[in-house]
Amino acid sequence: MFRFPPLTPVVRIFLVIFLTAYVGLLITDNWLGLDLVRLLALSTSGGAWVGNVWQVLTYPLAQDLRPQGVMSFIVSALFFWLVVGPYEQSFGGKRTLQVLGFSLLGGSLPALGVGLFVPGVLFGFGTLILGPFVAWAWAMHTMKQTANFFGVMTMKPTTMILAVLAVSLLHFLASGSFMSLAGDLGAAGAGVLFTELLSRPPKGKKRERKASGGRRRGPALEVIPGGKDDPPKWLN
Repeated sequence: MFRFPPLTPVVRIFLVIFLTAYVGLLITDNWLGLDLVRLLALSTSGGAWVGNVWQVLTYPLAQDLRPQGVMSFIVSALFFWLVVGPYEQSFGGKRTLQVLGFSLLGGSLPALGVGLFVPGVLFGFGTLILGPFVAWAWAMHTMKQTANFFGVMTMKPTTMILAVLAVSLLHFLASGSFMSLAGDLGAAGAGVLFTELLSRPPKGKKRERKASGGRRRGPALEVIPGGKDDPPKWLN
């Protein structure tokens, strides 16, 4: 049976940040005409090299400010809660911040590299969700466990990862944004890398681990990542 996870500290802080930034951008851009979204989104259009310095970190704060973007923001916030909340319950706030950092840079750096050849834009925190989700799913795959899809259906973790990547591919076919696709793939890869780094025992404990034959146990989250916003008008 599906149930919402507790609103954990890290999730609460990030949701407040995202909501504050969103409301602030609605006021400054739609009512004051300041166009701050352009300064926050990771964009390689028009040779904006100076902006790229901070945009590799600020792109999740940029949102679609059109009326239809309100529902996209709500859905993304909901899935951020559903994905990151259980991860924090299982691994703690420190690991959650770390995997979000991996996902942040894992999304922005490949997108920036692709954007140097195919100009475009990366924005929104849909990409940020992929890191913790894939990190968890890869841990389940490593331990040969199954995952539960919203408490409704049991799936292999690799199937869930492929389903998420398929959604990213559909989003690419709809938007034509190579930067968005590179960001999604990079964030997913960062999730795998993070799990692999955590699963390696300290060098001094390798023999002990082999002798005991123990296997690490992991969480059983019941979450899937959310959708992404459509590109803002200024991108086209």
